[in-house]
Amino acid sequence: MWRTTVNYYLTRTGHGSTLSSLVHGWVLARQKGPDAWRYWEEALLSDVADIQGGTTGEGIHLGAMAGTLDLVERVVAGLEAGPDGLRIDPVPLREVPRCSFTFCYRGHRDIRVQFLPGRLGIRVPHSRLNPLCPCV
Repeated sequence: MWRTTVNYYLTRTGHGSTLSSLVHGWVLARQKGPDAWRYWEEALLSDVADIQGGTTGEGIHLGAMAGTLDLVERVVAGLEAGPDGLRIDPVPLREVPRCSFTFCYRGHRDIRVQFLPGRLGIRVPHSRLNPLCPCV
């Protein structure tokens, strides 16, 4: 039912907002990887390429820009912070360029996430703090 609903609305969406591409990227990430990446790139370029023809001079579309970062962290990398720890459920999209980012979580510093084509690597420096996620 979910796939049918997504496909129904994909053909009917006008994409008049910079947030539209972002939302479509989010929804499509687990279903249609390359399509999700295309929408993500469109959202990311909305200000860089001024796709709406002159609105960037009025200021960046902060919601779209923050959303593009959120899509990489929570969808592509699959990071989910919860009460029992950090969970990781990535969507390894081959379209993601080679890149990396670091973040802090519960006092752990310099946790590094690295994207390689179709792969995701995570490095957690040694620490005396509690583990980041429950042992399975």
